Amino acid sequence: MPTTLEDIARALNVSKMTVSRAINNHPEISQQTRERILRLARKMNYRPNQFARALTTNHSYLIGIVVPDLMHSYFAEICRGVKARARPVGYQNLICSTDEEPAKELAEIEALLSRTDGLIVASAASASDLKVYRQLLKEGAKIVLIDRLLEGLRCPAVTTDDVKVGVLATEHLIKLGHRQIGFLRGAEVSTSLKREQGYQQALTKHHLRLDQKLVRDCGFTEGDGYQAMREWLKEGGVPRAIFAANDPAAIGAMAALNESGRRVPDDVAIVGVGDIHYGDMLQVPLTTVAWSKTAMCQTAAGLLLDMIDGKPVKKTSVTVVEPALIVRKSCGG
Repeated sequence: MPTTLEDIARALNVSKMTVSRAINNHPEISQQTRERILRLARKMNYRPNQFARALTTNHSYLIGIVVPDLMHSYFAEICRGVKARARPVGYQNLICSTDEEPAKELAEIEALLSRTDGLIVASAASASDLKVYRQLLKEGAKIVLIDRLLEGLRCPAVTTDDVKVGVLATEHLIKLGHRQIGFLRGAEVSTSLKREQGYQQALTKHHLRLDQKLVRDCGFTEGDGYQAMREWLKEGGVPRAIFAANDPAAIGAMAALNESGRRVPDDVAIVGVGDIHYGDMLQVPLTTVAWSKTAMCQTAAGLLLDMIDGKPVKKTSVTVVEPALIVRKSCGG
């Protein structure tokens, strides 16, 4: 027969309530008592009855995570970070990938809301989709945005300062002596748009002309960066410095440049964004702008857990995790 809370309580000569509180990380249980109970629970192969727990508490103890691309290591790290914060307090994760498609995102969200206590969302939605989000929030949906903002939506969010990201990347190239700097912009979401604002601000600050021919449409994947750079090489006019809206686009662009016989950084310097896990292990390690993904995930998950517990959370709160430049070899200098 499976081990029960009563079995653990009898073995330790404590109450069933004490065991339950220890397993659910209740603040009134001391760390020493919690560790003693959890150690015995593991030894006795205790498995909590999640269904019974949900009926008792009116919670599913599930958090939904909606991201645009699970193949992108940045978003995989987001999922791991949320899990690390939520699991110790008894929550599991349900994860969905939307492939940057707003319609798919809304369908996944509506499906998850019926099964979870709340959602953490890195959204690909456009302004026209906000009506649906507003209705869901009005109906009591608990949602925290992560990484990307949805302007005009009264919803807690955790992000970085993407305008500053664009300034840091562009100014680094300017300080290396570059006067013509290209920008590979990503999808039409807040991160890309704000990074472009930072790019423009840095050029203006240093009295450099903004040439729209140096701003190229590009998605967020390595394939997008590769294709955009191949087309640019075919047309001609590729500058000697490029800021890409994220690391995968930068890496794809580097592959296309190398394929064409141009060397990074000798012929073209490149900066990305996001510090994906293998960026420092490339043949030419990628200079990037990064921020603490751990801090971002801890904050977002904490906000959602507070909302689930009925604690007051300001609907318009936006927590900003500061970005910083990480200099590697892809820019030379």
